[in-house]
Amino acid sequence: MDITGTINAEMSKMARSMRNGIDNCKTDGKIAEKQKLIKSLTREIGNLALVRLEAGDEMSPEIMERYEAIKAAKEEISVLESEKKKSTIICQECGSKTSVDMKYCGKCGTCLQEA
Repeated sequence: MDITGTINAEMSKMARSMRNGIDNCKTDGKIAEKQKLIKSLTREIGNLALVRLEAGDEMSPEIMERYEAIKAAKEEISVLESEKKKSTIICQECGSKTSVDMKYCGKCGTCLQEA
């Protein structure tokens, strides 16, 4: 094979390789779209089940166990948020939340403790 034939063969091989690469990228994009759809639908199923549970419907023991864990976590969050509120004050000058132990506002520097 002469040099021109060799170059043409290599260019043809490179073009095929590039087409394969482009096709693979397109396929990867389609796969990613479907994976995103699955995640979205899974989330929707979970939300629908949660609505039913909150309405008082019974479900399988596995789901009920997880729902009880969700309710317990929500209660814990409520307790933690109320504890957090007790430990923060709002700066009268700038409105930012600051720890009750701070003498000065971390945002604007206003004195927070009365003399």
